[in-house]
Amino acid sequence: MTASLDLTASRNIAWAPTIDLFYEGEDLPLDSASIRMEVRLYPGAGGPPIIAVPGITFQDMAATDDEPRRLRLFPQIAQGALEAFPTGLNEPEPGEADAYSYDIVITYADALQDKLALGRFLLEPGVTLP
Repeated sequence: MTASLDLTASRNIAWAPTIDLFYEGEDLPLDSASIRMEVRLYPGAGGPPIIAVPGITFQDMAATDDEPRRLRLFPQIAQGALEAFPTGLNEPEPGEADAYSYDIVITYADALQDKLALGRFLLEPGVTLP
């Protein structure tokens, strides 16, 4: 069920999107599950992540006549943490976004894991001052 999504944030404001992941089939075993996100310079980069977002709040939503089941995620990163991300490492043009990689992993109560989403984490410089 891994979704490939690019996520965009700005250095000048907190990041708190709603991410909807659609899936078919039975309910996921979400009792006592935890969801975590990590952002790194590139996939497989060693050492600690640039940022880890543990304990992402989530909501499992039933299927409707028009849509399959939906796992709704509510990750959050404070503005100060975004401002502290390293910049220029992938040599963006002035005003362009810095590009990083992320993934979001769910750990079930039995310790099994699934990767829910992965992709680029784009960090824009922002325009409006905080």
